[in-house]
Amino acid sequence: MAQYFLKFAKCVCMKDIYFNLTTIGDVGKQVASLLRPDLPLLLYGQMGAGKTTLTKYIIAALGCEETVTSPTFTIMQSYQTTKHTLWHVDLYRLEGGVQQIGELGLNELNIGNIMIIEWPERLDSRMFSKHIKGDLSVEGNEVRHLVLEIIE
Repeated sequence: MAQYFLKFAKCVCMKDIYFNLTTIGDVGKQVASLLRPDLPLLLYGQMGAGKTTLTKYIIAALGCEETVTSPTFTIMQSYQTTKHTLWHVDLYRLEGGVQQIGELGLNELNIGNIMIIEWPERLDSRMFSKHIKGDLSVEGNEVRHLVLEIIE
């Protein structure tokens, strides 16, 4: 079944962005401009790559004035942006596998809302057939590399 998904998924847009802390606000705006309800951002990257920091700038670019905190311990946090509710999800601490993740109701939360998910490696690869894949890596002295693909 996973092979079926991979065979028919297509990348319709790709962005390749290099940035640092002085330009991260602009990157947050670029990513925010791609987000829409029902098309979650699945944000991959090693520990310390800056997934949560980038997410803070994305949420701010969407007009949220709240203080954005990491949902590492709460797993999920919602924010009200100027147009939509945004769910920030961090799956790092979940060890219960697909069943535990299923209990979070991510499919339901995705409907009509914007969603950013850190550590999506813990998801069933077929959970969101349409999504934005963000791959964040460290490229040297404080430089980050973000590759974005819209999969539809």
